[in-house]
Amino acid sequence: MKVEEITQEDFQAYEEVRQSGVTNMMSSDVQYLAGISKEVHRLIMENYTDLCKKWPAIRDRGARDAQDTL
Repeated sequence: MKVEEITQEDFQAYEEVRQSGVTNMMSSDVQYLAGISKEVHRLIMENYTDLCKKWPAIRDRGARDAQDTL
C-alpha cells in the first residue's frame, strides 16, 4: 500500500481519535477506534505532516471545535 491510497475518510477517522485523546496514537487501539487497517495506521503516522497539508480542513476542524468548547 502507498500513502496515496489513504483516503480522506481514513485520515479523518484517525484525526478524530487523535483529537479525542482516548489513547496513545502508537497503540493498536487506534486501528479499532478509527476503523483503519494496521497498514493505514502506519502510513498515516509516517506521513502525518504531509496528510495535514493535503487535507488541512480536517486538522483545522478539530482545532476550531476545541476553541468552541472554551
